[in-house]
Amino acid sequence: MSITAWEIAGLTREEWVRHSLDIRIRLAAGPYLDSWDYSLRKARVLYDLPGAMRADRVEWSAGDERVTNCSTLTASLLTSCFPAAPWTLDEYGDLQVFADRLPSRPSAPIEAVTRMGIGYPVGVLQAGAWHLVQGWRTFDPDTPHYSGHAFLVLADREGDGILVLEATSRRSIGPRYRRSTLEELRREYSHTLHLAELTGP
Repeated sequence: MSITAWEIAGLTREEWVRHSLDIRIRLAAGPYLDSWDYSLRKARVLYDLPGAMRADRVEWSAGDERVTNCSTLTASLLTSCFPAAPWTLDEYGDLQVFADRLPSRPSAPIEAVTRMGIGYPVGVLQAGAWHLVQGWRTFDPDTPHYSGHAFLVLADREGDGILVLEATSRRSIGPRYRRSTLEELRREYSHTLHLAELTGP
């Protein structure tokens, strides 16, 4: 299938990038929330990936299961919401935290958005902003055993209330929104939580 997030929204690319990042993320996420499930191994993306990132061949086409996973969803949303960024296969590997990134680069997704000029590392969530988060429940290079999760977060309330946008295997939910707090995320991803504030119009 060959389609972009802005085409599904009925917009041209020029109209798409004039919308706020908040609107672009919510519009791009909509179809995933409607009918997609979770699969760690057979994950697909709905939207075209930039040409330099297509070697992984994860674009969905008619007849494929509508399944994605946490890092594949975040890669799809970020490349769709920032179409002018000079994405390469290196950034795709970093967003997916490919095995060769571990154990030396647990914050590879944060590094990728920083290189692309669409975000920067932060220690705390910034009110009113969307963030890319890479959390690690377990990070043991000796075993080796790694249990991580990538997702987007909007710090949208006074205090520490946040909106999480993720693809999860819990109860076979797939892509979803959920409410949480930064304190809850730090407990859930007790080894490390890497944050990047996403920038741009």
